[in-house]
Amino acid sequence: MSSRPTVVGAFILGALVLGVATTLLFGGMRLFATSSRVVVFFNESLAGLDVGSPVTFHGVRIGSVQSMAVVFSADTMTAQTPVFLEIERNKVIWQGKTLSGSAAEAEQFVRAGLRAQLAPQSIVTGQLRVDLDFRPGTPARLVGAAPGVPEIPAVPSELGQLRNMLTGLQLTELTEAARQALAAVGRLSDHLDATIDPLAKSVQRTADAATHTLQTTDEAVHVLQADASGALGDLNSLILDANRQLVVRGGELSQTLTAADRTVGQAETLLGSLNELAEPRSQFRGNLEAAVRDLAASASSLRNLAETVERNPNALLMGRASR
Repeated sequence: MSSRPTVVGAFILGALVLGVATTLLFGGMRLFATSSRVVVFFNESLAGLDVGSPVTFHGVRIGSVQSMAVVFSADTMTAQTPVFLEIERNKVIWQGKTLSGSAAEAEQFVRAGLRAQLAPQSIVTGQLRVDLDFRPGTPARLVGAAPGVPEIPAVPSELGQLRNMLTGLQLTELTEAARQALAAVGRLSDHLDATIDPLAKSVQRTADAATHTLQTTDEAVHVLQADASGALGDLNSLILDANRQLVVRGGELSQTLTAADRTVGQAETLLGSLNELAEPRSQFRGNLEAAVRDLAASASSLRNLAETVERNPNALLMGRASR
């Protein structure tokens, strides 16, 4: 009888252990966890990304890659590659406290522009990491293929963006255009080779002619320089002689200017006298007018005498007959 309570106690203890294990197995494992689990669907190659690869934000490691898988769809015959990330809550402070790990909190981050991007971890080994950052201007494309796990939208990596850009280019047309351009350059080179030799000879002849012209010009310049030097010497001698003549003739010129000044004064006096004589009421003008009147009377008498003599020449001998 004493063993029965022990069996019962062991059964109850086993049931409790089994219940705790079941709870932890079916979702209760994260009840006391200090990390959050999110999923990202990358639409590019995951070569170089492994389980345990770091998850960073601005270079700070805040988690790691927990697991990766390939999920096929039998309806569309397409594959998706969910990447589950383990985010350490104590490394992210949100509004003064650590993350809660709730779905509403993850949705708030996504609306603010939180995106995931593959980035090179090592250029030598080609290993990748997952970089989280806020990119509000990028679209949020959610797949929704992992129910119950918050999803962070993915954006193409820099290498993926370059690949997409190159894929969008019409490489065949660009290659053909480049080939035609190279052929045109070849034809132009051949044409230049055929024409550059005569052109070089013509340039050489032109250079020789220019050199000869410069030599002739240099000689002419030397001759002109000599002539100009002689002319400048003659001009200098002329200026010196003129200076000497001015010094010698300075006294005579001064006397001449003095005599001319006196002559001008006398001329001004004479003009003043003439102006006085020409005044209407001056005595000289009255005498002159009286003399002119007497001359007019004398001329009239002579004219009468001439007419008398012309009519009667004997009047000069016999005198004028009395009336």
